[in-house]
Amino acid sequence: MPEWRYEGFGRRLKAWREAMHPAVTQKDLARKVGVSDGFIAHIETGRTLPGKKTLRALARALGVPELEMFREAGYFSETPPPSDEELIGDPELRLFFRDEWKHLSDDEREWFKGFVRMIKMRRREKPGE
Repeated sequence: MPEWRYEGFGRRLKAWREAMHPAVTQKDLARKVGVSDGFIAHIETGRTLPGKKTLRALARALGVPELEMFREAGYFSETPPPSDEELIGDPELRLFFRDEWKHLSDDEREWFKGFVRMIKMRRREKPGE
């Protein structure tokens, strides 16, 4: 069998799909995302990598954070995540979270940090804006 370029991402997508309760078929996922089930099969076998719009739709459909989906697809490097101080470096955000941060659960903190990372990555993709 030939080695496909995007096999790692395809295996990860399949694992996410099969981990859903109840498990989602390729056809169900394709319907949710707005693509053909054949396209989902091509992604899962590593023959193709979906574009950004489809990656976002896949993330929503599977309940996977967009940042994780894009990282798995190779859009972002595996550099260590910035510290909390770097993520919430904006003085207004620090004031906003000064009292609230300590009351957030670990999951809520991780969600917020992932969101901030995603926004920062978007800014890097669009220099000059």
